[in-house]
Amino acid sequence: MLTSVIAFALLTSKNDPTLLVLNKGQDTIWLVDMKSGNARAKLKTGPNPNEVAVSPNQKIAAISDMGTGGRPVGETLTFVDIEAGKVTNTVNIKPHGAPHGVIWLSDERLLFTSHVSDNVCEFDVPSGKIIRAMPTEQKGTHLVVVSPNKERLYAVNAGSGSVSALDFKTGKVIKQVQTGPRAEGISLSPDGKWLACGNVGGDTVSIVDTTSLEVTKTIDGVGMPIRTLFSVDGKNLAVSCVKSGTLEVFDTAKWSKVSSVGLKDKPIANPDYGNQWPTPMNLYNLKNGNMMLVLVTSHAVAEIDTKNWKVVRTFDSGPVPDGIAVSGGR
Repeated sequence: MLTSVIAFALLTSKNDPTLLVLNKGQDTIWLVDMKSGNARAKLKTGPNPNEVAVSPNQKIAAISDMGTGGRPVGETLTFVDIEAGKVTNTVNIKPHGAPHGVIWLSDERLLFTSHVSDNVCEFDVPSGKIIRAMPTEQKGTHLVVVSPNKERLYAVNAGSGSVSALDFKTGKVIKQVQTGPRAEGISLSPDGKWLACGNVGGDTVSIVDTTSLEVTKTIDGVGMPIRTLFSVDGKNLAVSCVKSGTLEVFDTAKWSKVSSVGLKDKPIANPDYGNQWPTPMNLYNLKNGNMMLVLVTSHAVAEIDTKNWKVVRTFDSGPVPDGIAVSGGR
């Protein structure tokens, strides 16, 4: 493994981006060179890893080892040195088990959600300690996003069909916003004005005004919208739809549909994993703002040009992928 990592480093530049893909089918994370499309490392994680996030300095990846799905409930976060291509630490986070959403606040602090305790936890990476736990007062706390000024947290709660708005300084709930059944996919517009929540059980997307903390628009007829993501320029909202196997795209001026990206009929990187339904899941904006990644749960990651909403290439990701992130690159 060491020899292959050294050889990879000699052939690539630090400016070349690395795609990080979690595989729940193997309890692994793949580090994929986006220039060549080849995996340079395949590392073991905890059980059923769900989400991955890269530190602001682009050096460390944090992984939520959620467990369940036939495995024990996860009780750890896994940390990976991206350049070295190795796991550096696995930290126990009991009693806040089944961690799911994970985002970085700085190079030393991050947040993760817990399905066991229904808290958003602030975690200090150097010490490996939980600094505080912030109850959402709801069930099935799934993902969390932070306002641009870092004054508020918004946590989506699948069990309660809601979004909890919390004051970051006090850690207290400001308001519970009811959205719809099995609320899962949550994203915040770049200016922090709009929150988009995909309600998987209701086939709707709730648009929340973050000033009034009210649902001001409901987008109907989106089949199981499991993830949402605003484009870098804030002009579009992309929604991963499980039922149709498509990425539905809406403008943010009138919330009208502007495109539908078919994924089920697209060639996938490696056909050897069988005929699994290609379900779009996690979404990720590349730094240049012109490309968006969508994870397709059959075994691939598709790169989409946001100018014309066309798939330009795919990456092999291993079986049952879920969380994705990118480190490095322009």
